[in-house]
Amino acid sequence: MTATSGTAAEERWEWTQERYRDGVFSHAVSTERERLKLLESVLDEHTRGHFRRLGLAPGHRVLEVGGGGGSVARWLAGQGVEVTVTDLDTTYLDELADVGVRVLRHDVYQDEFPPGSFDFIHTRYVVIHLPDPERAVARLARWLTPGGVLLLEEPSFFPIKDSPHPAYRKVMRAFRSHLESAVGTDTEWARNLPVPLAGKGLDDIGYDARFQRIAGGDDEAEWWRLTLEQTRQAVVDEGLAEDEDFDAAYRELADPGFHDLSLAVFTAWGTRQAD
Repeated sequence: MTATSGTAAEERWEWTQERYRDGVFSHAVSTERERLKLLESVLDEHTRGHFRRLGLAPGHRVLEVGGGGGSVARWLAGQGVEVTVTDLDTTYLDELADVGVRVLRHDVYQDEFPPGSFDFIHTRYVVIHLPDPERAVARLARWLTPGGVLLLEEPSFFPIKDSPHPAYRKVMRAFRSHLESAVGTDTEWARNLPVPLAGKGLDDIGYDARFQRIAGGDDEAEWWRLTLEQTRQAVVDEGLAEDEDFDAAYRELADPGFHDLSLAVFTAWGTRQAD
């Protein structure tokens, strides 16, 4: 399937579900569920705090886009809200039906919901992987009821480019290049937030930014090791780094004395205007 949005020039590359679902970070990879759980362990507290500050309340209809391992959708269900969670591959989400979550195989870039379907819509580490992120934001905003809140959490890769740790710096730069070419990820799009929310029918636009810290042997370091290992062969085949570089980076990531920055996470939100 191919997405269209006025002219082909508006998109950086052709979108197919298979490009993301069956490529980098496929659910078929044996370590993928563990990798997602580690990511949840370092991000979920921040996500929950944003929901609380933005007024999540029992009875709200919430759409969780790109649900991944399902921790956010499961937490939302425990808050007494009506949860819909989507992904291109729902392997890790199907079990959430047992706690009352509606689970849908759904392509946010191509499939629709009726306007006014949700009181909250949330994405995390999703929009940057799409060929036209602003088009995706506009689609999400249309699905909100008047007064509904769009909440985006997206990473930017600039902190890793100048790390003082040579092996970590080299493989992270190589991984970034591979992600841009293999998935089409715009690794610096999030740095533009909250500007992409403007002109989408949203008021009360706000944002914040933070740096994810990483220390040798912590969950962030292990998440990066698994993330890098899943792409290691492809990165080596592309000549972006050598096996020896990965081994050296893993030694740095396991060293208790290792401390550095990981990704910058930009969070932006806006409230749907009344019609």
